[in-house]
Amino acid sequence: MERLDLPTLTAILGDLVESVPALHPDVAASGLAVHTDHLRPGVAFVALAGARSHGIAYADAALAAGAPFLLSDRPHPRAVLVRDAHEALARLGRHARGARRGAVVGVTGSVGKTTTKTLLGAALDAFTSPGNINTPAALACVLVDAWLHHEPDRPLVVELGIDRDGEMAELLALVAPSHGVLTAIAEAHLAGIGTLADVAREKGRLIDAAPAGRYVGTSAWPHLNDAQRAGARRVGLGDGVPGGTLVDGAATGRTPRLHAVLRRHDGGEARVGVDLPGPGAPYAEAALLALQVALDLGVDPSTAAARIAAAHPEPHRLQVHTVAALTLLDDAYNANPASALAALEVLAGLPRPHAAVVGDMRELGARSASAHAELGRALVDAGLSTVWFVGPESRAAFEAAHDLPERHHVADTDALIGMLAALPERGSLLVKGSRSIGLERLVAALLAGRQQQVSA
Repeated sequence: MERLDLPTLTAILGDLVESVPALHPDVAASGLAVHTDHLRPGVAFVALAGARSHGIAYADAALAAGAPFLLSDRPHPRAVLVRDAHEALARLGRHARGARRGAVVGVTGSVGKTTTKTLLGAALDAFTSPGNINTPAALACVLVDAWLHHEPDRPLVVELGIDRDGEMAELLALVAPSHGVLTAIAEAHLAGIGTLADVAREKGRLIDAAPAGRYVGTSAWPHLNDAQRAGARRVGLGDGVPGGTLVDGAATGRTPRLHAVLRRHDGGEARVGVDLPGPGAPYAEAALLALQVALDLGVDPSTAAARIAAAHPEPHRLQVHTVAALTLLDDAYNANPASALAALEVLAGLPRPHAAVVGDMRELGARSASAHAELGRALVDAGLSTVWFVGPESRAAFEAAHDLPERHHVADTDALIGMLAALPERGSLLVKGSRSIGLERLVAALLAGRQQQVSA
C-alpha cells in the first residue's frame, strides 16, 4: 500500500469522522505530517490543537505545499472533519502499527538514544524514525509512513523521548514495541518529569512493556528494579558478555574500533570487530547495543558490523571536524549533566590543549544551579585551558569554574559568534549545550570562517 485514500481513512477513523470533503475520487495521501516543515507534495496535513494556536491556521500553507487534503477538528473546505484530531491521528497510528509483522524496537534513554537508534537501524537494515522525532503525534505519522511504504516484515526502530511525566505511557500505547532498548538513566528533562527516580520510573516503562527482548545499558542497570533486571539483558563495555573493548584512535586520526563479545541464543559467544562512525565510549556503547539486538534478531554479526561502520549519525552528536590545526568536537545538539561529562571524556582523547564552549543545560528545574556548578568544577578537573560559557543558566558553571586558567561568560550564542576570532586555532575545542541555546549556529560559523582562512 502506497497511498491512503479517503474511503480507507474514514473506515479506520469510524465514528470520529463528522464530514468528508467532496474531492476527486483519486485523491489520496502518501503520508501524514503535523508540521508544515515536514510536508512534501502528496502528504496530508493533520491540523492539531497546540498550546498557543491551532494547526488549522496553517491549512492554506499546507495545501499550497502540496497537501492533497487536511485532517482536522476545525472545519475547512478540504478537511476531513473529525471530533478529535489528536485521537484520530493516534487511531491511524495504532492501525498502522497493527499491520506490522516484523520487530518494532523502541529506544529510550537520557543519553545516547538517537545515536543508538541510528546504529541499530543500520544494523537491522530497518526503517527508523527520522532525526529525533519522538512525540506521540510525530510517531503516529512515522507508523503510517512505515505502513504505506515499507514491507510489514521489515524491522522498525523508533526513538521514544519524553520530557513530561506520563508521556512514555502514551508512546508505548501507540508504538507497542516488541523489543526495548534503554541506553542510560540520568538527570534530564527534570523540569517536566521530576527527580532522577522519576526519570528511571518513566524510562523503565519501556522495559516493562517490551515482550520479546529487553536491552539495558550499563548506566541504566542500577536504576531498574529486580523484576526488570530479571527479564533484561545488560549490555555495556567491559569484560562481561555482552561486552567489548574500545580502541579509540581519535587522537591520532585513526578510526575508533570496537571489539565486541556478544551472547548467542544458545549461550555461546560471538566476537566481531566494528569500525565506529563516531568517537568514544558513547558510540561504542551504542554500537554494542545495536550488535546484540541485531544478533538476537537473526542478523549475522559481521553483516551488522559492516552496516554500522557505514552508518551516518545525526549531525551535532559528537562529530569531529578538523580545520587546519584545530580539532572541533561538535556535540551541540543537546546537553544534560551526564552527556556533558561523556563529551568531556571524548575530548580527553583528542589533541591538546583542550578548550570548550559550554551552553546552558536546560530543563533541569530546581537542579539547574547545582548541576551547572558541578559541571563548572568538572571542567576544571578535566584540565581545560579556556572555556566560554553561554547563556544565563551557565553563569553558575562559570562561577564554579574560577580555577580555570581562562574563562569567559557571554549572554547568548550571537554574542560568541561575534567573537569568533577569540576561539582557539589549535588543539581541540568542544562545543556543547542544549538545543535551545543554538550552538549549532556557532559551529557552522566557525567552520565556515576557518575554512575560508585555510582557502585564502
